[in-house]
Amino acid sequence: MLNYYLHLNKKEYIERLSEVKDYYTDWETEVIERPMLDALKKLLESTMQVEMLGQLKAKPYQRIKVRTDYRNGSYYRNLITKFGLLRMLEIPRPRKGGLKTKVFQRYQRRWKQINDFIREIFIAGVSTRETGLILQGLLDTQPSASTVSNITKILDEEVKKFQRRPLNDDYRLLFFDGVWVKVGGYKVVKKVLLIAYGIKHNGKREIIGFRQANSESKEEWESFLWDLYRRGLKGDNLRSITVDGGKGLLVATASVYPHVSRQRCWVHKLRNIAHRLPVKYREECLGGAKKIYLATNYRKACARFRDWAREWRGLVPKAVECLEEDIEELLTYLKEESWLHSKLRTTNAVERLFRELRKRIRPMCSFANKESCDRIVYALFKKYNNHWEEHPLWKIKEITQDS
Repeated sequence: MLNYYLHLNKKEYIERLSEVKDYYTDWETEVIERPMLDALKKLLESTMQVEMLGQLKAKPYQRIKVRTDYRNGSYYRNLITKFGLLRMLEIPRPRKGGLKTKVFQRYQRRWKQINDFIREIFIAGVSTRETGLILQGLLDTQPSASTVSNITKILDEEVKKFQRRPLNDDYRLLFFDGVWVKVGGYKVVKKVLLIAYGIKHNGKREIIGFRQANSESKEEWESFLWDLYRRGLKGDNLRSITVDGGKGLLVATASVYPHVSRQRCWVHKLRNIAHRLPVKYREECLGGAKKIYLATNYRKACARFRDWAREWRGLVPKAVECLEEDIEELLTYLKEESWLHSKLRTTNAVERLFRELRKRIRPMCSFANKESCDRIVYALFKKYNNHWEEHPLWKIKEITQDS
């Protein structure tokens, strides 16, 4: 057999290899896929025949008094399963009403796993049209763009439940921030997503809530925070709230949670300082300011700030004033344990989520409408909440168990 191939030139060898490859591809379809789908089809059809027998309480042509109805032939339906498309599935039909079967729900054309799969592909960033093209090779059928859109609308009820669910007051740390997105409708407008992220005493992280707003004003933030408060987030166990430094959020947190320590985000503050610096001083001045938050305790941080302010006040007084006016709230994190410092002094935990959200909406340019925005944002945050449920911050968990 080997000698047969030795005399072939390169072109002839490639042709023979292509024939063998095509043969084994067809062989896989013939030997594995089709028999498996045929067996599944027979199983489901026999199951429905048994269900029909139980519903009518009589075999075909059997004349007994307990009979409840009569058979009325069959009809056929295609059903998409996770194993592929079942064509012409035979469904028995009674004269009165329809067959009460557990094989599929009324009007159902796809298994629930397929709907979940389609929804996950769409949430990952694939367009409605491209989602159908991807599934064509896997399921031997191509869902239309409208079908994919309708499947994702199932999330609407979940979004409502998430935004209205009662909250436990067991959060130790809270982080608030906002991200701007484009939302369509009559015209495309910019909306801000107000986000609440929390860490519980057992170390579990969670996106607590989100809301679309027209701005980051005091009124918008207060409305969002009071909603969280009424649903159970009273703040009795809160140790610290980290905020980005927006004026509206600062006023709102002071109004709703006046007795909780507030930490200003160092990243946002350094950006504000950079805007007040000439280019020639920017790198050196910011480098000195960063050493302040790397201090291991409050006394060292204050000493480093005084040295930094003394060095730069004459050259860039506005930059020094920008940091000096908020220095106390910038050092709030030093009152907590040292292993918490890096997590408390910035809103980076929320900013990472914003990066993932921007990746998702980049192919879209803008959300189709308000509902579409809520669906996609909820699905993304639900994914992270499910992951964090099994992966708490181990240091917090460890300390809680030790105590």
